[in-house]
Amino acid sequence: MSYPPDDDGQQGHPQQPGQYPPPGGQPQQGGYPPPQQGGYPQQGGYPPPGYPQQGGYPQQGGYPPPQQGGYPQQGGYPQQGGYPPPGYGQQGGYPAPGGGAPLPDPLVAADFGDWWAKVIAVLGRSWQPLLLIQLATALPALIVAALIALVVAAGGGAVLAFVGTGLSLILVVAVALLAQGASVYVVTRQAAEQPVGAGEALSFAASRALPLLGWGILAGIMVAIGFVLLVLPGLYLLIVFAASLTGVIMFERGGIGRTFELVNRQFWPTAGKLITAFIAAGVYSWIIQTIVGLFATQGGTLYSLLVNILTLPVSLASAGVAVVTYATLRNRENAQVGTPNLVHELQS
Repeated sequence: MSYPPDDDGQQGHPQQPGQYPPPGGQPQQGGYPPPQQGGYPQQGGYPPPGYPQQGGYPQQGGYPPPQQGGYPQQGGYPQQGGYPPPGYGQQGGYPAPGGGAPLPDPLVAADFGDWWAKVIAVLGRSWQPLLLIQLATALPALIVAALIALVVAAGGGAVLAFVGTGLSLILVVAVALLAQGASVYVVTRQAAEQPVGAGEALSFAASRALPLLGWGILAGIMVAIGFVLLVLPGLYLLIVFAASLTGVIMFERGGIGRTFELVNRQFWPTAGKLITAFIAAGVYSWIIQTIVGLFATQGGTLYSLLVNILTLPVSLASAGVAVVTYATLRNRENAQVGTPNLVHELQS
C-alpha cells in the first residue's frame, strides 16, 4: 500500500489514529492542527470550536474575556478591586477639584461656561418667587424714600436734607440686603427641589436682618473708602464682598473676615466671572435706558418707573450670581460641599 509523496518528494507516511502531522507538515483535510500550549495564537478571531484556550486570549484583534462581575455600566462601579477605567463616571456629573467624586450639582460650577449656565438655570427655575421678593421689598422702600424726600423738600434746611438722604440710603440698602438674603434662601431650596414661597423666604431673611444690615453697611463703607483712596482696593473689596458676603452670613453665620479667606484662594477666577457679570448687567441697563429714553423724559417719574421695572432681570440674576459663586467657592475649598450641605446649613 502506497501513499502520496510529501512536498519534498519522499514517500509519505500514514498517520496513526490520534496523531497529528509534525510542524510544517500538511494537516489532514477537514481537521484542525494540534492544540498548542497556552492557546491558539490565531490572528483576527477566536479558536475553533471545542479547543479551549489555556491562560487567556492571546490572539490579536480580539476582545479580552469579561472580568469578574462584568464591565462597569455607565453611572456605576461594579468592578471588584478598584476604580473603573477612564470614561466610566457618573452620568451628567462634573469632576470635583482634586480628583474627587463627580458632583452633578445644580449650584456648583465646573468651569467658566458652566458658571454662566448655572446662573441662567437659576433664573429659569426660580424667577417667579424672586420676582415676588423684589416687588415685596423694592416698592415699599421706594415709596418710603419718596416720602422722606418730600418731607425734606418741604421743610428745607441743609441738615434736614442730609439726614433725610442718609435715612433714605440706609433704608434702600437694608431692604436690598433683605431681598438678597431671601433670594439666596429661595435659590438654594429650589435647587434642592424643595418647595418654598416668597413669604417663607422673607421671614427667614428677617431672622438674619441684623447681621445682614450690619455687615452689609460696613462692607459698603469699606468699598466706598477703597474707591476714594485708590480704585484698585475698592474694586478688590467689591469682588470679595459680592462673591461671598451674603453666602457667608446666610449659610455660615460668619462675617467679613471669612469672605477674604474664602475668595482669596480663587480670587482671579472669581474676579473674571463677576467682572463679566458686571459688564453684562451694565450693557443690559444701558440698552434699557436708551430705549426708554425714546418714549419718556430722562429723569422723570415715568422714565424712572419703566427703567426700574425693565431692569428687574438684573436684580433677579444677581441672586443666581451670588449663590452659584459662593457654592463654587465652598466646593473648591472642600470637594464634598454641594447643594445638600448648603440646604442643611440654612435649616440648622
